[in-house]
Amino acid sequence: MDFLPVELLRLIFGYCDAASTRALRLASARLADIGYEYLLAPDFTAVEWRDDIKRLHNIANHDRLRTSIRTITFNFSKVDEYNARHASFFQHWLQEPEERNVVLQDAWIKYYELEERSRRLPAFHTRSSMVEESFKRLPNLKDLEITYTKCPYDIDILREVFLVRNCRKRDRTQACKNMNAIVSAVRHVRLSSLTIDQLPLEIFKLADDRRHWFDCARSFASLSRLDLVLDPPPDLLPNSRFRAINGLGHVLQFSPNLTHLSLGFHMYHAPSEKFNLSFRALFGDFTFEKLTDLKLEGLSCAEEDLRSFLIRHGPTLERLRLGGRGLAKPYELSIGGIHLYEGTFRSLFYSLQGKLPKLQRFHMEGDIEAGDVMTSSRELYKFHAVTDENWAEIVAWKRQPSRKTIDCLGLERYLLRGGEYPRLVVVPDTDE
Repeated sequence: MDFLPVELLRLIFGYCDAASTRALRLASARLADIGYEYLLAPDFTAVEWRDDIKRLHNIANHDRLRTSIRTITFNFSKVDEYNARHASFFQHWLQEPEERNVVLQDAWIKYYELEERSRRLPAFHTRSSMVEESFKRLPNLKDLEITYTKCPYDIDILREVFLVRNCRKRDRTQACKNMNAIVSAVRHVRLSSLTIDQLPLEIFKLADDRRHWFDCARSFASLSRLDLVLDPPPDLLPNSRFRAINGLGHVLQFSPNLTHLSLGFHMYHAPSEKFNLSFRALFGDFTFEKLTDLKLEGLSCAEEDLRSFLIRHGPTLERLRLGGRGLAKPYELSIGGIHLYEGTFRSLFYSLQGKLPKLQRFHMEGDIEAGDVMTSSRELYKFHAVTDENWAEIVAWKRQPSRKTIDCLGLERYLLRGGEYPRLVVVPDTDE
């Protein structure tokens, strides 16, 4: 094989898994040299039960391996053991008792072993200097994800229960420390995409915390994709709320080159509630001049405020998603919709006619409400998804349609082509 062209050897390495790559590199010095870049996958995932921070630091200090890392995911997810045990038991209720006991026992024994490992490691935020040094030496790092909602264990039982929101837990104070440690390192790289799921909103209200984010202005300027799901605390007072929204707005405006923006609010203390948001308070008159894709989820706003924000981005906006799954459990209807505390959706969509000339796709999902509960003009709809986040069509049996839900295809046709406003089925209050 030493006499084969380099291009053919690279093709061979491309079909090898990790074990085969290591074995093939042992065959000769030439194969060892060519196979260097195939030793590491470009996607690096750090979890708390492994010493992935030390591993990342070692990779970053290796002259050849450090160029391999392009994507990093920090998974800080934790299991709420009490709720997860109950959920896993009922998810396997139909199994024979002996079989169910064996499956669950094996899963939880493995979980306790992994947790014991994590307790032997230092807390993540105490190793912020290692993370910062690593980021400085990763020239090809472009994508960063921070999550508290994905299962960090290779255990099927826990993957299943992680889909249920109350089977996950998080220490908000610890989460803020972890976020600040990562953001302090982000200022040394130029990212293309940043994804954070379950970001504590209060992190933007205190001066010391805000400083970490504001120091990253140059790094955020390179972002083309930003996906934020914020978790507002239950006790955010008006003054703290104003400072938090102000801080968040500054961070968003540090990213003027965004083409994809997803902004969601998940109220873990009250999953069906919506976060009251003013786009004017958040953005002022700021416009993302290159924005093509926009998603808004789990918020309540005024019709005029939302209309103004959307029309401002009309010259570039191609795909628009309003609402989403929210914090719905796997068997529940979507609850991440949009509410209007002033105005109506009929008026909103009518006023958007012809104002979004580049729009190609529109999607609506979740509980959609407008108007006061005491008025006859109140709008109340429940939309099920017809496409996934990448706009691929969802097969019919996965759409969760029922007599309580409708799809948004009529609204999409109306916004794209005009014509008569579609007839939407209003969900009566008795079906709530």
